[in-house]
Amino acid sequence: MMKEKNIRLRTGKKGVVKPAHPWIFKTQLLKTDPAIRPGDIVSVTDDKGKFVGRGYYNPKSEIAIRLFTFTDEPVNKDFFRRKIAEAVEKRKSLLSVTNAYRAVFSEADALPGLIVDVYNDTAVMQALTLGMEKIKPDIADMIDEVIKPKYIYEKSASPFRKLEGIKDVTGWWGDEGPGRAEIHEGRVKFIVDIVSGHKTGFYLDQRKSRMALGNVAGGKKVLDLFSYTGGFSVSAAVYGAGHVTGADIKEEWLGLARENAALNGVGERTEFIKADAFAMLKKINDSGEKFDIIILDPPSFLKTRQSLIAASKGYRQLNVLAMRAIADGGVLATFSCSHNMPNELFSKTLKEAAAQSNKKFTILKRCHQAEDHPIVRAIPETEYLKGYFLKISG
Repeated sequence: MMKEKNIRLRTGKKGVVKPAHPWIFKTQLLKTDPAIRPGDIVSVTDDKGKFVGRGYYNPKSEIAIRLFTFTDEPVNKDFFRRKIAEAVEKRKSLLSVTNAYRAVFSEADALPGLIVDVYNDTAVMQALTLGMEKIKPDIADMIDEVIKPKYIYEKSASPFRKLEGIKDVTGWWGDEGPGRAEIHEGRVKFIVDIVSGHKTGFYLDQRKSRMALGNVAGGKKVLDLFSYTGGFSVSAAVYGAGHVTGADIKEEWLGLARENAALNGVGERTEFIKADAFAMLKKINDSGEKFDIIILDPPSFLKTRQSLIAASKGYRQLNVLAMRAIADGGVLATFSCSHNMPNELFSKTLKEAAAQSNKKFTILKRCHQAEDHPIVRAIPETEYLKGYFLKISG
């Protein structure tokens, strides 16, 4: 491990750190010692010299320090072993339902900048920050020791790395795996493309909402927009939907969705179409076609708080079009995956969409990210996925 160094916070309100929040911003720091290098692990003290926490430092990021711990303890391989073991232990109950889960969720598991997703016998590691990049050999060792996967694939590819001043890195640690893994989620099976898929390969955070389709999908005509590799589409079909149409803009994703449908024996009740969601909904509305269930799980329209107004308009327009295409008494499953979109605003946007489309709704279910993406109240950024199952009428 690198030699530890010390950084002191500014005096007064300018140096105050939010209680139990691991982020310290550049503006909160006194002038730092030039001997402290980007990526170094540092101890942080307040203006009176009292210990605040220990984490890693990167002056290129607005979040200059991300803390591992608020306790005066060594941050070394034993620390990482313990934190990964604690994170995995919290997820043990999921193994009765699935063999795919998020083993480490960054700040929520006191390992800021680290994501570890497990797909059957393969662990996928993402180091999103410079500090985590510098210690990833230790992290990879501890993943191997604690989780004991057959393969470890690094997929450190994200816009966050550019902000940290580091390039993307992908590749196998140790033995090269097949690059694809078969997983199960309750009764539903999926093939995950770890190497070429989006993010780590699959949207594990939507597990609970996919499984909740079992309560509403029986015999229904379903439209799944932004379908990716068929997570919602295939689940709806397995849970008894009469016919499911999935749509996305990338043919390679749709190819894997068809493969997933075939894997579950529901290929005859599913179809996957390359299409833009907005254009497809407008065409459906023009034709007068109706669906019993429409699923909207778009990528984040909202990368920064500054784009909140524009993003809200996008969500509203999308939901207006969907509500108009739903048969009376049908269900809209609608989501936002941006932590910058507060639930209050998302809820308001849905009410506005209902008014604009001359519809009414009742809430059947409020949706959250799955339990392997834990929400820490002291860290609001850990809560990002929000959604509703709405019964549409009028």
